[in-house]
Amino acid sequence: MKNIIINQLLLITLFSCKKDNHKAIVQPTENIVATAQNNPTKSIRASNHWKGHYHFEASNRDQIKTSYDITIKSINDISIQINDGGDKESYSHIRAEKLNDDKIKIIFNPSLEDEMGIIYIEKSDNTYLISGYPIYFINPGNNEMPLIKEK
Repeated sequence: MKNIIINQLLLITLFSCKKDNHKAIVQPTENIVATAQNNPTKSIRASNHWKGHYHFEASNRDQIKTSYDITIKSINDISIQINDGGDKESYSHIRAEKLNDDKIKIIFNPSLEDEMGIIYIEKSDNTYLISGYPIYFINPGNNEMPLIKEK
């Protein structure tokens, strides 16, 4: 009965989500196995499935490469290194806001205007999505840019 209720809630969530044209598709380099039954392993997986090192890079129209290296030790301990055409910025000890079990919001620089200091990472099956204005504005209109979960 619990599984039926959970499945219905997931369907409602999927159909009530706002379309986000600022997403980039990300592929993990490892397989993550979700448990089907409600047991302690499932809650551990839910809190630890973000743990790892992620890499994203793309070039804009002027061929200036921007890369993000994101290390998630826990949802409360994230570091981000950004290399934007040779200009480097580092952020550490960042806390993510858990929007749901499969999506987190990371505010790495709250002083930037128009949400340029916010990224989102979402897990969908074995695919990861990275979204947010800083990702979209690297190359507007390009909605598929790889983010690789390295470990």
